[in-house]
Amino acid sequence: MDKAFDSVLQNEVDAAVIAKTSYYYWGERFRYQCLYCGEEVYLAAVESSERSPHFRHRRGNNDKQCDRYLGQPGAVEHYVLMRKHKQEHIEFCFNRDRITFEICALFSEEELRAYEERGSRMTVSSKYYAEPFLSIPLSKEVFVPGRKSYFTITEFSTQYIVSFDSGFNSCTYQDVMRDTKKINIFRVRMQDEHCRHQTSSLLYTNTEYIGISECEETMQELKSLDCIISEELFSFATENRDFYGMKFSVKQAEFSVRYFFQKHDYQLETSESFSILWPPVYVRNSCSICAGDTVYVHSSFELIPHGNINVDDTFTREIDRDVMKLHLDDEVIIYEKNIDICIHKKRELQMEEVLEEPVIIYSDRYTISEQYDYFLFDQNGCTRLIPGSNVYLSESDRIVGYKNGHIKVYVYAYQKEKMDTEQLIYDMVKYHPQSETFNPDDFMNITTDEIVLAYLENCYRSGRINTVVKRYIKEGLI
Repeated sequence: MDKAFDSVLQNEVDAAVIAKTSYYYWGERFRYQCLYCGEEVYLAAVESSERSPHFRHRRGNNDKQCDRYLGQPGAVEHYVLMRKHKQEHIEFCFNRDRITFEICALFSEEELRAYEERGSRMTVSSKYYAEPFLSIPLSKEVFVPGRKSYFTITEFSTQYIVSFDSGFNSCTYQDVMRDTKKINIFRVRMQDEHCRHQTSSLLYTNTEYIGISECEETMQELKSLDCIISEELFSFATENRDFYGMKFSVKQAEFSVRYFFQKHDYQLETSESFSILWPPVYVRNSCSICAGDTVYVHSSFELIPHGNINVDDTFTREIDRDVMKLHLDDEVIIYEKNIDICIHKKRELQMEEVLEEPVIIYSDRYTISEQYDYFLFDQNGCTRLIPGSNVYLSESDRIVGYKNGHIKVYVYAYQKEKMDTEQLIYDMVKYHPQSETFNPDDFMNITTDEIVLAYLENCYRSGRINTVVKRYIKEGLI
């Protein structure tokens, strides 16, 4: 096969181009995938004088169906899209605030529009042919285009089956969780509480991780290692299982630490460094946003086109030994040891404004659902509401439901009908009969309606006024 899908740089690559860069790891598994079946392939015949470089399946190069399928019109584009769809849309995370495992989904506005037209749902199950434990409408009422949405995983499994078309086609995500005595690694993100599942077997020094296992002895062994900087061990229960977790980082790739992670199928490496020197950038959705066309960067490693950077050599130029100049046309991805950076031009990330009006609900008694994050605003301030609770609303109260930082619903109490003014005066006179001398000067600056003026005229004639009615008129309540 001449072409494959690069799961790191998220594009189609040519075997001859990769071979020329001399950038390929024999030990780096699962980077290149077959465009037809999605299985792992590797670069072969790089030094051969008889055959041109090509991609080969690990189980041999006799998969004729894959070779033949690549010759069909549109096959490459279709299966590149499928691989990209699987890589970009789904992540598995650990929420360090809620202490739960999560699945994360991300869709563009065009994708959500197409899903809505078909009435599709995203389903998640732990086994084939099992009923999904998550079934979520693929619509802009649930997902915000271009934003990550997180959903709690309630069933434990070592793999999860995710479908974007209500279960007709599905993608399998392997090794999401490991068996009882193994450790699961989640990388800590500084910008939020969602720690991403470590899909690669490579770990790096001076990087914050959260380790989670069902075996307390495994976590205690990790904590006791000399080169480990760790916080206190914590325990929690979720998915009907008990887990032990710990936040840690590795100071140095020392033998005992390497040996520990090797037992758990991880490989420890020393981190490289990469920084953007100019111009200033800001981070949005884990991408660095740059306003200009040129970026100056400092790198401890060589930038190799189509190897650890997704552009060719016309976009890069060396300024000094460690300083590089990058031309930014659209998107630049850099991937090296512990370096996973995406740089966008500012105009490329500007999204169309999503004009979606919040739903307004009127109810004196409202039951809080799990669909959104709900907050009560009343005379005591703002209170976060717990799913399943019942809230009784007065006229001045309101509940606001949020999803990914966007207001989705307002809940107000039923608006009470204002009592008729004439009936109100009649009731006050009837049930509060106390009266006092009427003084016309008390009402010289009063502006009111005809009913109240008629009542005051009667009081002028009689020389008496009801005390309660007088107070209501003076305070502007009627």
